[in-house]
Amino acid sequence: MMLLFADGLTGMGERLAVLAIKCLAVGGGFLFGYLVGHLVARALNRWVFASKAPEALKKLCALISGVLFAILVAIVVFGEGGGGLFGSGTGAGDSPPVVTDKDKEKSKTNPPEQKEPPKKPPEKLKPLDPKPTPGDLRVSILSGTDVKDGRFYLVEGDAAPKSFDEFRDAITVRRKEAKAELTIVFRFQSEPLSENHPAVRRAVAWVNEVKLLNRFE
Repeated sequence: MMLLFADGLTGMGERLAVLAIKCLAVGGGFLFGYLVGHLVARALNRWVFASKAPEALKKLCALISGVLFAILVAIVVFGEGGGGLFGSGTGAGDSPPVVTDKDKEKSKTNPPEQKEPPKKPPEKLKPLDPKPTPGDLRVSILSGTDVKDGRFYLVEGDAAPKSFDEFRDAITVRRKEAKAELTIVFRFQSEPLSENHPAVRRAVAWVNEVKLLNRFE
């Protein structure tokens, strides 16, 4: 408590001393301007007005010159940093904030909180392909850049993508070779297409037409 009071008195004393110095500078500026104005008025009276100017006019010139110089000095000494009569905020003459031992202890006992980096969302595991059952024949429907020359279909066991006619012929051959009832299992190779996409609708419609079992995987 006593330490804080002493620090406050010290800071106040420094500010008062700075203010006093600035005020003395303004007073000195007034005296200097008054002297300069008086000399200028005397010179003008002697060389321009042939010593006919009244004494009151010479004093008025000296007074105006002193006030102007005082204002100029006040702008310089009070205006720097905005800490005096012509500004706001903290000027160059203000004392820095006092850091006490109590503040230091608080900073040690309460360190700034460190923000944890955002956690990455867990990666979604791709489901394992189910084991094929007898009679299942998987047909992958391609999309995007995987489609070349309108070949949307990739029949299981054949690495070459097929057009609709080629897909239809391949399924017909597999149906004849199958020892069990054939089920066409449609799947998407990359990005799924809409059910209303012509490639999907055409393939499903034909499979239903020839009365083959089918499902989407």
